[in-house]
Amino acid sequence: MTLFLIGCGHTSEPEEEVVYVSIAPLKYVVEQIADSGTRIEVLVPETTSPESYEPTVQQIRALADAQAYVSTGLIDFERALSDKIRDIAPNTAVLDLSEEVDVLEGDCSHSRGHRHGYGIDPHIWLSPKIVGGMGDRIAELLTAYRPGSASIYKERAERFKKRIDTLDRYIRQTLSGAKRKDFAIGHTSLTYFANDYGLNQIAVETDGKEPSVKAMKQLTDSLQRMGIKAVLFQRQTSDAAARTIARELPGGRAVEFDPLAPDWMGNLYRLTDSLRVILND
Repeated sequence: MTLFLIGCGHTSEPEEEVVYVSIAPLKYVVEQIADSGTRIEVLVPETTSPESYEPTVQQIRALADAQAYVSTGLIDFERALSDKIRDIAPNTAVLDLSEEVDVLEGDCSHSRGHRHGYGIDPHIWLSPKIVGGMGDRIAELLTAYRPGSASIYKERAERFKKRIDTLDRYIRQTLSGAKRKDFAIGHTSLTYFANDYGLNQIAVETDGKEPSVKAMKQLTDSLQRMGIKAVLFQRQTSDAAARTIARELPGGRAVEFDPLAPDWMGNLYRLTDSLRVILND
């Protein structure tokens, strides 16, 4: 590759290594492990839903020159890309972060057809426990092409896990003793988070689709009986039904939650604070 670049008129100075990630939260995770010699690029723009995203021609070309590509391996566009990346970018290392994860069902239509079965929730990055393991795997990935920095990557991964442990303790202390364990959400995205912390998410969507008028009425009545007043909604999707139900609940309100926020850790602290209020309303 160096000889090729020199032949094209480039200088022989060491180039910045590029790692592509599929979604913004993974950029945050890789940044915690990588050093200043690595530039991290995101495929899906922050305001775009990954469920309907298709990489551009320019991104496909850039992947061929990247050192590595990191994904959850569970979203439709990631799976479609994984089938092609060996051909379009044979020299790019690929890391599928779902390979060592016990995936859970969550009625997410965009995960249909995955090797683990139907209805898999792809939002593994919203589990602090799972993300702690991601740090170790990313450190191994970076070490493969820069072995001289292995100790740095390992140290940074350990430091990241300690910060995650602090986050985990905060979540457990904040949500323990809440009045209820159930919360409502428009789009199923907190399956792993709920599983980690003994909560139960009640999804407005069914199989990735908004409910019928009859189903919305039944769900609204059910939430009212349970005393639930808030419904989480995601800004990348319409979640119109979630906001409609929130308006129908006595004293109800719609609370925005962005599972794709680039500040992964800050986002989970904010989610925890929102849930503290929601679960104790």
